[in-house]
Amino acid sequence: MRGALCCSALCVLLLAPARSASGEEAVPTLLTELPETPIAEVRVEGNRRVDTEAILSGIETHAGAVLSRETIRRDLARIYGLGFFDDVEVRLLSPEEAKADGPVLVFVVREKPTIRKIEYEGNEEIGKDDLEDLLEIRPYTILDLNRVEKTAKKFAEKYREKGYYLASVTYRIEPVPDESAVDVIFVFDERQKVQVKEIRFIGNDSVPEEEIEPFLETREGGWFSFLTQSGTYVEDAFKRDLMRIAAVYYDRGFINVKVGQPTVTLSADKKWIYITIPIEEGDPYDVGAYELSGDLIADASLLKGLLTMKPGERFARTKMMKDIFALQDFYRNRGYAYVNVVPLTNVDAKAKTIDLTLDIDKGQKVYVERIEIHGNTRTRDKVIRREFRIAEGDLYNGAAIELSKNRVNALGYFENVDLNTRPGSAPDKVVLDLTVKERPTGTFQVGAGLSSGEGFLVTAQIAHDNLFGRGQSISLTWQYSSLRNIFQLQFQEPYFLDTPATFAFGAYNTRSDFFDFIRNSTGGNLTWGYELVDDLRLFGTYTLENVEVSALDKGGPSNFYGGGLTSSLKLSVSYDKRDNRLFPTRGQYQTASVEHAPEWLGSENLFTRYTLTSRWYYPLPLGLVARAKGEVGYITGENFPISERYYLGGVFSLRGYLLRSISPTIEYASSDDPQGATSPFRIGGNKQVLFNFEIEFPLLPMVGVRGVLFYDMGNAYADNEPFFMDLQEDLPLGMFHSVGFGFRWFSPIGPLRFEWGIPLTPRPQDEPIRFEFTVGNFF
Repeated sequence: MRGALCCSALCVLLLAPARSASGEEAVPTLLTELPETPIAEVRVEGNRRVDTEAILSGIETHAGAVLSRETIRRDLARIYGLGFFDDVEVRLLSPEEAKADGPVLVFVVREKPTIRKIEYEGNEEIGKDDLEDLLEIRPYTILDLNRVEKTAKKFAEKYREKGYYLASVTYRIEPVPDESAVDVIFVFDERQKVQVKEIRFIGNDSVPEEEIEPFLETREGGWFSFLTQSGTYVEDAFKRDLMRIAAVYYDRGFINVKVGQPTVTLSADKKWIYITIPIEEGDPYDVGAYELSGDLIADASLLKGLLTMKPGERFARTKMMKDIFALQDFYRNRGYAYVNVVPLTNVDAKAKTIDLTLDIDKGQKVYVERIEIHGNTRTRDKVIRREFRIAEGDLYNGAAIELSKNRVNALGYFENVDLNTRPGSAPDKVVLDLTVKERPTGTFQVGAGLSSGEGFLVTAQIAHDNLFGRGQSISLTWQYSSLRNIFQLQFQEPYFLDTPATFAFGAYNTRSDFFDFIRNSTGGNLTWGYELVDDLRLFGTYTLENVEVSALDKGGPSNFYGGGLTSSLKLSVSYDKRDNRLFPTRGQYQTASVEHAPEWLGSENLFTRYTLTSRWYYPLPLGLVARAKGEVGYITGENFPISERYYLGGVFSLRGYLLRSISPTIEYASSDDPQGATSPFRIGGNKQVLFNFEIEFPLLPMVGVRGVLFYDMGNAYADNEPFFMDLQEDLPLGMFHSVGFGFRWFSPIGPLRFEWGIPLTPRPQDEPIRFEFTVGNFF
């Protein structure tokens, strides 16, 4: 940068800050003598966006001051330090030139340009939205080249994380004509992903490659790499892999293993990488003595019973760490929050053994001073606190704290639940900090569409799973289609009057179109429940319902029609260990129920129904979730409507088969002519078995889209058929089978399901593949 020379009657002053070869600003020099008289004024010129007062407030020189070289040097440095200017000149004007009572000092500044817009060129593999999260600059701010360079480096690192090892990111600055502004354009040279062609190990004489490779993130590329992304070289992942290789050896007793610096070679066409990893194995070691020392709060034999590694077996670091964690949990569950377990080792190089002593420092007992809750903008504190299994003033208990976190998360009201401890007001006290992030729990939707199974569909629903933040759930639903008409109100209070009791009620009016008849019902139910122990609840439900069953236009056996009043009591018990009741990924849900509609309750429909349901959820690597559901039902009675019997098929039971199309049938005469034709009539089963298996995997996790593969099997059995035997169809295990695929979108209006089912045991009327979609979770 260059200063300007200004003449005055008093003196000529030039301040010329320049940049050295290293880019640092040199100290400006004074070329003339400064006046000894005080200056009358300090002015700033050339500034358009930066306020004059903001500049003057940071400098020492002021009206009435006598100029000095050191003060001006410091003022100049401060103005440059604001970061808003490319150049600063200092001028001294005579009283005549300045039209003032004395000399005037003027700082002439040249402002840096602002950023008008930020653009991207060549970024095909990573979208603009993902890149903008990494920006160090923003439009309408002062241009800072250091921040521009940092942003370009971040972009390049993002590409390396995605496997574009050779990608480069540059930028250019384009001035905007007639404006003190510039456009910043980032230019991406993505090149192609570098694939790992071969991973070789040198020196792995005792541990074959087949035992190492399953633990590595970096894999060799194959035919399906474009789908699975396997084979992509990611530098950070490869660094972690080197530690994983050492861990594999530690678990096989090689305590002195050394994983050397790998050799990474790029092919001539820059498409492939060849990796060679040298390994010095050393000798394997066995466990010699394995003892406990320090503060033992229980009998040594009891504590040793927690250990999985035994003397004489091959040393495994994973087992040792598991034993340390088991001891820590034992102590923490008894109030010793700060217990420390340190492994002490004694290596015998000749005998190739390692003696281990786990030394325990229990620390002091700790009590919970407070439980603080943060982030619950809607949910009331008491809704969260009643899920805690530890209270303020209690002795610290690690298992109870973890259980409390899981129960809060299982409510389904929160996207994230974090529970941490911090020191309290005294060494023997801790504070539990629970931080939650609320998720929307209320929905309002109105829609119309064309359903694959129900034709034209109109639906409206208002629902809330956390009403007024009280933990109550309520829903009002209306749905109309060619197969059903539903109006339903439901309400549930899981902690009635802040007790472990559940209270719920519902009212409904429905019309369902089965293949051979129409069912109309109006009724309601009242439920009371009680939590016997954690996750185990007992429910009693009373239902009063008026049922009418009528024939369709094509008619049918008249003795199956009718209906009447159903007055029933249902007793059920459920065990719920799901990690989230709305979107489970881990745990189980078991329920068994008996519903009895006797004459002494005033019921005209007399029956008893038994139901067993089992659901399981298993998280798998790479974000996959395995799900399994089994359901068994049996109904018996002397007089009950055909609509109470079992019918399978459709998106909520056996996918790939038409809704309620799986049922035992009988032949009936469709006319009074004894020689006339007969027609099949679906009478429903008095027994059913249903199994559903799913693998759910992420497709577009940023927008909540997941894929699913499924396998279903089940059947509804006639009164004269045992379970798993269909006398009308030749079926494997007496069940219909189907497979399929689909995707689910966890949209703002609820989970949307789009699924294609393929019958494996098709009947003549079944389609080769059947598409269905619906709103709501399956299980």
